[in-house]
Amino acid sequence: MKKVLLLLSAVLLFALTSFADTTINNFSGYNDYWHPFGDPRGDTQTYGEVFTVPDNVQKLLNFSFYMGNPIDSGQIITGAYIATWTGTHAGFLLYDSGEFDYDNLGNEKITFSPTNLYVNSGQQYVMFLSTSKYSGQSFGSTYVASGNADPNLNGFAYFNNGNAFNSLFEDSWDGSGLSPDWAVELNFDNTPEPNSLMLLGSGLLAVIPIVRRKLI
Repeated sequence: MKKVLLLLSAVLLFALTSFADTTINNFSGYNDYWHPFGDPRGDTQTYGEVFTVPDNVQKLLNFSFYMGNPIDSGQIITGAYIATWTGTHAGFLLYDSGEFDYDNLGNEKITFSPTNLYVNSGQQYVMFLSTSKYSGQSFGSTYVASGNADPNLNGFAYFNNGNAFNSLFEDSWDGSGLSPDWAVELNFDNTPEPNSLMLLGSGLLAVIPIVRRKLI
């Protein structure tokens, strides 16, 4: 009976592992690097990080940016966005947080949680902050924190697009694929491969006769 229980435990552990969430996080401390993000002095209106969706995931649960120290004090009125990435600019917009009032106090992690944001494994997207919809409303500017390299992160990106939000989806950004990466975090909901589900089912079917014989 002990062997049966161990076998069942192994199968269940495999099942739980198949459904575990996937996280990308390259944070290594609040290291001021890219700057200045903001609006009041004609600073860069859009900062982003390009990423590739890991294998076997179907949904982005939440994403975060690690911000650095302020350059000019005062809040920054921005929006957070997720879009497909064409290689030179944003493609199809998938998520818009609406107006977000960042207090700009320095060394903060800001997080956004989309609802039912489905993504495709292996495809590139860009996560970005932009003040361009809210031009003239910010008083501050800031550094953002740099992070470690990660195989699913494909470089920092920026665009001095002023108040022209639509240009993010029409024109090539001023820079992309730049190093170091922005320090970010992304949490995905896993989708087990069909082969994994078949293997799990086969394992459970194989265990049932053994359990039945032990109980008779």
